[in-house]
Amino acid sequence: MFLAASWCFGRYMWILPIITLVWLILSMGTTYGIAVALNHTFPDFPYISYTGVEVPERGIFTFSIAVTAIMLAANAEMRFLFVKEIFREKEMNKRWKDTNTAGLILGLISSFGLLLVGCFQVDVMKPPHYFGAFLCFVVAIVYLWLQTVITWKLRHVAQKQNDGKVWRAIRLFVWIFQILNSAASTILLILFSVSKTIYKLQRKADMGTKWDTLRDVFLLSTSTEWLLAFSIMVYVLTFIPGFKRLRDIKVKVTVDKGGGEKSGAIPNGDQQEMSLTENQQV
Repeated sequence: MFLAASWCFGRYMWILPIITLVWLILSMGTTYGIAVALNHTFPDFPYISYTGVEVPERGIFTFSIAVTAIMLAANAEMRFLFVKEIFREKEMNKRWKDTNTAGLILGLISSFGLLLVGCFQVDVMKPPHYFGAFLCFVVAIVYLWLQTVITWKLRHVAQKQNDGKVWRAIRLFVWIFQILNSAASTILLILFSVSKTIYKLQRKADMGTKWDTLRDVFLLSTSTEWLLAFSIMVYVLTFIPGFKRLRDIKVKVTVDKGGGEKSGAIPNGDQQEMSLTENQQV
């Protein structure tokens, strides 16, 4: 993913979070519009998964969610590499380096969960679909809070005397926005989980349907799911200021000549060695 992202964007890596969010909005809007137009679902807040159950929107839903998962994983990896370079230059202790690594693992797990959601339709393959939703939402919330903590640390270790007031204000704004976004996402996750559980239990007990007495709790469940998905996706926009500081992204390649001796770097070798150079002159 690093190779693909660096080849596609290079020093304009800051565009990646924007493309990720725009892609998701267009994808979800497309599948929702097709599903409603063909009467495959109802127009007022269905569950997200039910906008990709029938043909032809099923294929579009699977493809678009898979691409979104890959782009989210690329965002997580680039965030990890950016923080890793800062921590290396500032000679941070092992605890913070492990925290950054844990963030990468959580980001990749959450992206994998989203991939499961897209590949296994909720109407015929519920267990893997719901497991993927758990990874996508719950693990993502942990990831958001962890990145917020890392941003708090970066505000102190990456700050320089020649940083202007604008850059200091941007750092502060990003950190505050991450806190608010993480808190909002957590609240939305709780509301979604509780309301959906109540709706399922009451429907199973024949206390009504989503069209009558259970209408309010059903709409609370579906609307919070949509808001939760967008809240998590908006968080990746906070990576833009950091990605904009990337000036040089290189892939150093070497080959093994055999006999355990390695040659120097050559332009078109086959052994990968990645390096990330971060220019801190802003």
